[in-house]
Amino acid sequence: MEKLYLILDSHGEALAQAVLESPRVTEVVQLHLTEETELDFLQIGEIQCIGLDNSTPSLRGTVTMQRGERLVIKPQAMLGAEARENLRILTDFESVMYPVTGYWKGQRAIRGKDLSCGGVAFRTAQTLKVGEVVQLVLPVTDSPLLLRSRILRELSADENGTLYAARFIDLCLDEEFIIRKAVFSIQVSRPKAKA
Repeated sequence: MEKLYLILDSHGEALAQAVLESPRVTEVVQLHLTEETELDFLQIGEIQCIGLDNSTPSLRGTVTMQRGERLVIKPQAMLGAEARENLRILTDFESVMYPVTGYWKGQRAIRGKDLSCGGVAFRTAQTLKVGEVVQLVLPVTDSPLLLRSRILRELSADENGTLYAARFIDLCLDEEFIIRKAVFSIQVSRPKAKA
């Protein structure tokens, strides 16, 4: 099975997707980009390679050679699971949420602002309490997911409602993988800056 990576610059901006060509991560890692690019990875400097699934190690390193879509990377540090979880993308989607903890009833509209593998920020007109649990429909995955989320904090408020940060809870491995795949796909579909 292919080991898929999302390549980010040192600021966390997505640059490309690649597949591991080396048998495993060692002193030198060879990746093959999944699409042609005009980016000069040698000039970009330090990059992060975030593995799609839990069995794919993530790393920080420097590109030492680029030939077409092939990159050779000298790893500088291995990254933990938090690198995948902290990968955050701006997004814009409309959806709905439902109460779990019983502070209110019915269905309420939400508008997604950003998404990570571990949570979501969204705006809603419904007043929510920190610690409250809601179920929200995440429509940006291959098939919409109904996910339990705990409200972490209120980020801001204006005439359009309140922006909340929420963390996904009680995820199964399949849901984690589906969310991560959606985050990767959205990141890579963004226009890329030229180096």
